[in-house]
Amino acid sequence: MESFSMLGLPDNVTRAIDALGFTEPTSIQQRAIPTLLTSDGDVIALAQTGTGKTAAFGLPMVSRIDAKIKAVQGIILCPTRELCIQITKDLENFARFSDHVSVTPVYGGANISTQITQIKRGTQIIVATPGRMVDLINRGAVKLHELRFAVLDEADEMLNMGFKDELDRILEETPASKTTWLFSATMPSEVARIAKRYMNNPEEIKGLGAQTSNININHSFTVVRPQDKYRVLRRIVDANPDLYAIVFCRTRRDTNEVAEKLIKDGYAADAIHGDLSQAQREMVMKRFRNHNIKLLIATDVAARGIDVNDITHVIHYHLPDEAENYTHRSGRTARAGKSGESIALLSSRDKGKLRGFERATGTKWTEYNIPEPTDIVQAKMLQTLDALKNTEIHPDVSDMLNTMSGDLAHWDVRELLGKIMSAEMTKLIAYYKNEQRVNTESAGQGSRTPKGASKLFVNLGKYDRVSEKDLKIFLADMAKIDVNDFSFVSMRNSYSFVEVKDSLAKKLVKGSEGSFYGDRPVVVEVRDHEQGGRAKHSKKGKFQKTNGKKKFGKRKRVKF
Repeated sequence: MESFSMLGLPDNVTRAIDALGFTEPTSIQQRAIPTLLTSDGDVIALAQTGTGKTAAFGLPMVSRIDAKIKAVQGIILCPTRELCIQITKDLENFARFSDHVSVTPVYGGANISTQITQIKRGTQIIVATPGRMVDLINRGAVKLHELRFAVLDEADEMLNMGFKDELDRILEETPASKTTWLFSATMPSEVARIAKRYMNNPEEIKGLGAQTSNININHSFTVVRPQDKYRVLRRIVDANPDLYAIVFCRTRRDTNEVAEKLIKDGYAADAIHGDLSQAQREMVMKRFRNHNIKLLIATDVAARGIDVNDITHVIHYHLPDEAENYTHRSGRTARAGKSGESIALLSSRDKGKLRGFERATGTKWTEYNIPEPTDIVQAKMLQTLDALKNTEIHPDVSDMLNTMSGDLAHWDVRELLGKIMSAEMTKLIAYYKNEQRVNTESAGQGSRTPKGASKLFVNLGKYDRVSEKDLKIFLADMAKIDVNDFSFVSMRNSYSFVEVKDSLAKKLVKGSEGSFYGDRPVVVEVRDHEQGGRAKHSKKGKFQKTNGKKKFGKRKRVKF
């Protein structure tokens, strides 16, 4: 399928999709929408967080609702208030050109009398958390005798949160003639029990990557001492000036402590956890969606239902206990076909979980190279230069500069840029001037550079407007080697890591000497296997001999 128009949706719904800017359906949408539009049978759909599940069931539901009937025809049950609100907004957008289709969210923490009033006015679709839905049923405020569709969204998570009894109570109130659509990332025994008890010969649909991680996410880790985690977090944030991230912590106390430290150090951050009132939670989420907050520090439960398409990073300050929770966390990035980073800060006791998570999620984690101060300052400088390059000169400023031409005549461009950079980054440089090196541990041979291969640092990255493919071609031409001899480890904003056979490492380093990418000198360095990808330097900045093998090349360093 190449477009939503080919899925069989009615014109009014297709118009809404076009207005939202959606172009190509995701894997689960391609598989689920045609079935849910035409079939009256029950369906189990397995798809990960961030793969477009809401549209997969929401578009067919909106398409099949009879607007002339004011009774409740569809219910959608989901685990959290945030997800309830998000699903409601999405369905309202899908129904924007569908006359008289009403969607009502009901969840705890909000005024139940107001919700009852909205339902009594006549609503066709209710989006609800299980606890509040049971409360409304017990009060006689919701009548489900004309229900046609019941959706269980994130069924595995609802059961993990202890809603088994509530789900049983709700489903027992629904008519046997209804159609049930169950959406889940995984299929544990309790979800299978729900399906067996309340569904009739359900058809199973899987999106690409069901029960595995989103393939657009790069999974990496570093093993650090607990007391160094905050320092590492700061380095990740500082090395990625455009970072827009969720940082996951184990407890409410941890989220508050990390958020308070970040705010104190001048970062746009805030915490979200179960102790906040609904009004406070909505305020935090509004600030995050508006990008007034760049770092959202969250617990697993509080983060359920966060649906923001342009999150660049998910950082696991503490690793979860279950692989399923890791998958749900990392699924907050790389949405809507974009790529994303999932970085785990492991303690030594977490190393045993690493391989189990890889097997359970079908992912391969690479070892994260903690940015060095020089890399961080360079990333900030490149961001500042990009901002200057893309800034249009205001006419009033241009006129003033013309009158000041005499005062500016003695300025050297390089000197002027140096002063601008120094003023912009005084605080950053001051912090890292005396910053000690972060000690890391390896999590095992499986994460290191393969035997017989060398890991090389290249000072070109995303900020240089180069793709991985183009960089591979450029380096191959530069060193006169075959492009197929490369396998990329990772690509960062201002630098990259590549792997080549040991026999080609010296050739690649030598080929880089005197080479330029545009106006930028190219630097290639061999990294030491035993140092987790880090180069070993002498006091003069040259590579020392390691295990009898000389390391090649030199690296220019920023002086503080």
